[in-house]
Amino acid sequence: MYCTACGKVIVDDARFCAYCGKTVGYIPAPVPRQLFRSRTNRMLAGVCAGLGTYLDLDITLFRLITALIVITSGFVPGIVMYIVAWIIIPLEPQMLPACTHQPATNP
Repeated sequence: MYCTACGKVIVDDARFCAYCGKTVGYIPAPVPRQLFRSRTNRMLAGVCAGLGTYLDLDITLFRLITALIVITSGFVPGIVMYIVAWIIIPLEPQMLPACTHQPATNP
């Protein structure tokens, strides 16, 4: 394969040219971010932790903002919004360790 920037011969499966440093070949598309409720960093249902992670905000700051919204809007609308988010936002997929169990052999 040839580099499209400098024209030098490079390895067929290379992602970068060793001579000029330009990106060559297939560039994978970025994975879109998805909104999930947190499994590990949760107080009630993981809604604030999931939204804070998705929006790249500090989770504690997001929890404080949510508490202020609940208090200032009256408890019923704020709590209803939280419960709706709890129902709508899916739970984060569980990451399981790879199975390393090998079948026992009888001697």
